[in-house]
Amino acid sequence: MSSTTQEPRRTWRFPPCPGYDVEATESWLQSMAAQGLILDEEGFFAGFACFVLGEPRRIRYRVEAAPPKGMFDDHTGPDEEARSLSEEYGWHFVARRGDFYLYACEDADSIELHTDPRVQAISMNQIRRRAVGSLISFLLWLVLYPLILGNWMPLAVFLTIGTPVSLLGNVLVVWSIGSSAASAVQLHRLWKRLRAGQPLNHHKNWQTRARRYRGSLAAYFFLLVTFFGCLLALWNADARGDFTQPLEDYGETLPFATMEDFVPDAQFQPRSDGMLESTVERHTDWLAPQILSVHQSGSLRLADGRTVSGGLTVDYYETAAPWMARELAREYEWYDQRRNRNYYHPLSLPDSLQADYASAYTAVFPTVVLVHGNQMIHASFYQTSPEAELSLEDWVCALDRSLAENKAHAS
Repeated sequence: MSSTTQEPRRTWRFPPCPGYDVEATESWLQSMAAQGLILDEEGFFAGFACFVLGEPRRIRYRVEAAPPKGMFDDHTGPDEEARSLSEEYGWHFVARRGDFYLYACEDADSIELHTDPRVQAISMNQIRRRAVGSLISFLLWLVLYPLILGNWMPLAVFLTIGTPVSLLGNVLVVWSIGSSAASAVQLHRLWKRLRAGQPLNHHKNWQTRARRYRGSLAAYFFLLVTFFGCLLALWNADARGDFTQPLEDYGETLPFATMEDFVPDAQFQPRSDGMLESTVERHTDWLAPQILSVHQSGSLRLADGRTVSGGLTVDYYETAAPWMARELAREYEWYDQRRNRNYYHPLSLPDSLQADYASAYTAVFPTVVLVHGNQMIHASFYQTSPEAELSLEDWVCALDRSLAENKAHAS
């Protein structure tokens, strides 16, 4: 004769309050127990709470500050000494939620885990300090990490990714900072109350903010999934080469001069060995109607028979406002100076340039940054032929004239 033990039925519920809202968490778990939903030892996973279906019970729940988790520690629960001490008073450990341990007691006559709020304030102060420290770290990383990831060129990355996706990312950043700040503020207020000798409200009305909390969290995760979905789509499109094509197949007229325009009557021959292809990458955005990255390599056969070989790299932006073009120029200059500080030194430019702003320097190769109204161009031209060489003035003036003509045509 054999007997089988039926597994308890379980269900998952989404909490109506954040983990740092100690009073609402206690009250909610008590009301769930009164409905026959008892918090399981599985506790919380991916934001959801696991409950065992059973008979309605009157259970008191208390939230206690947990010690910080070390990198290699497994602090899923209190140590044996703390467990034994709490069990002597009729309380048993159930689960952990974030920075807090959850204890339960079914004996209505058992005393509270903490009879003196000032003692509880000591452990709560550790959680409060951790929340403040996390907020500061969060602020630093959310500011520094995107800058580092974008080579300290925030506007260029913003425009290349696209205004809608970039704005969505900024909304998520501000939202995350606000949530972290709310946690620090609420824990600080709770700590001040405990330090003043005021006990916690174990029967807080959690229903008042439940719908708003769940709605805001659902909206946050929807935006988060949308944001990373858009980034993944952009990454896939870039990996497939959707934005890039051979320069010879580009059907539109480029708004700036290229190698074949540097010397009048010179014959341009694209490089044909397949090692360095001439390509153009095009993006568009609300704030930058045209973003072009051109890589061109080949040779110019001059009228006297000599050949100039080399390559041209251009980053071009047509922005919605002139100040954006100036800011992009500053970002590209700063980036070149940081990246190539061992090779960087300024170069002199002719006085005849029509640009609103112009700068030239060596950053491995001769480089120029020009701003014409709402146009910005960052161009590097390297030369490899020993028999002939174009001067900086030759090719920079050609770029300058082309931007001036494009500006006049647009106006």
